Amino acid sequence: MVKKEDQIKHEKWTAHRANAKERKFYATRRIDLLIISISGAGIYIIFETLREFKTGKVQIDDTGLLIWSGISFLFAITLNFISQFSGYSANKYEDLYSSLEIKKIEGESIDIEKQNEYDCKSKIYNKITYILNIVSMLFMFAGMFILATFNLYLLA
Repeated sequence: MVKKEDQIKHEKWTAHRANAKERKFYATRRIDLLIISISGAGIYIIFETLREFKTGKVQIDDTGLLIWSGISFLFAITLNFISQFSGYSANKYEDLYSSLEIKKIEGESIDIEKQNEYDCKSKIYNKITYILNIVSMLFMFAGMFILATFNLYLLA
């Protein structure tokens, strides 16, 4: 029989676990969609600019800025995809950790070392995800800035 205070803990951990599971799926559709969308739009603008250059409608003296902008957008998208995997992994390990915590509250014996391992992995993957998201955003902003600079030179 579970004590009342343990029942409250159990309910909190059950809710926490459900939240971790939801975050696991949310990791694939959060603000990263914005990074992908903006970077994809930037790459589209670059291809359209190059198409106009090929037809002779736009005169480009130096394509260096255009190329660097495209590379920045590609890095933003690539790093964002990698962060999706690390975000999923962080929440997967948080789910496993929570599952063991619930079992412990229910009075079952658990492998504490395994639980600590899950906690450690969750924290590592969370840190990796955070860093990848920041760097991905920085590459997106760099691509936007470089593309804007290219367009300013083009219009000058």
